[in-house]
Amino acid sequence: MKKKNQIFTYFWLFPGVGYIIFFLSITIVMMVLQSFGFFSLTAASQFSFKYWQYLFDRQFLDCFLFSLKIGLVSTFGALIFSYPLALLMRKSFIWKKTFGSILKIPLFVPAVVGAFLIINLMAYHGILNEVLLKLGLIKEPLRMLYNKWGINIIVIQIWKNIPFQLLIISSVVETIRTDIEEAARNLGANSFAVVRYIMFPLSIPGILAAVIIVFIFAFGDYVITKVAGPTYPTTLSVQMQTISMMFMEWNKAACIGVIIMVTSALSAAFFAKLAKIIQGIK
Repeated sequence: MKKKNQIFTYFWLFPGVGYIIFFLSITIVMMVLQSFGFFSLTAASQFSFKYWQYLFDRQFLDCFLFSLKIGLVSTFGALIFSYPLALLMRKSFIWKKTFGSILKIPLFVPAVVGAFLIINLMAYHGILNEVLLKLGLIKEPLRMLYNKWGINIIVIQIWKNIPFQLLIISSVVETIRTDIEEAARNLGANSFAVVRYIMFPLSIPGILAAVIIVFIFAFGDYVITKVAGPTYPTTLSVQMQTISMMFMEWNKAACIGVIIMVTSALSAAFFAKLAKIIQGIK
């Protein structure tokens, strides 16, 4: 009977999940084959490794490291804010619903709109520079946009991903029983000890999911970097679009796409392994 129920479950899932898996698999296979010279749009299709030679170029290395930096700093930068907020939202206080609604605002703002908002904030004569000038903290406006460090991109990514991480982590934090926390406090544990030895280890699954998803989004970002990022270096997705649409080198672009997917998969495995190590230490 149980096996029959499982068959019916798979049957009802197949129209939706099967559709996604089928077309996603075709897309991935075509991109991998295209990186080796097949499905070429501008030349004869033939097996070749020459397109992968592009990955040994200095420009690709700079873009890869830039994307990796944006992904890591944005992910853990958002985590620094989202995890304490998740612990705070676990408590009951006045205006909790209003505060929670305000935190969710970035979820409803498109990435390109958020990018333009941050640009207006951090521009040479933007709000932030004008406030700093009025307060006398600086003598001339600071150049915070379009720099090689990607500060404005990181700020936008953190602002955009805090509520997303907050939703994931909060769903796990809310499941932690309060009597465990109360028992620890009765035994003399302070707030820091409760968070370090109880709340944090039990919320690692939610943190892991939030970190992996946000890293993949930030690492493969196109819109925010295209609008607010520097001309060089740029993220791999922007480089991929430039190579394919401007220079019509689709095979090289496919190589970048494969690297993005492989890096995302390896990063997810690394974060999962790191979470297990942390749990083991705890």
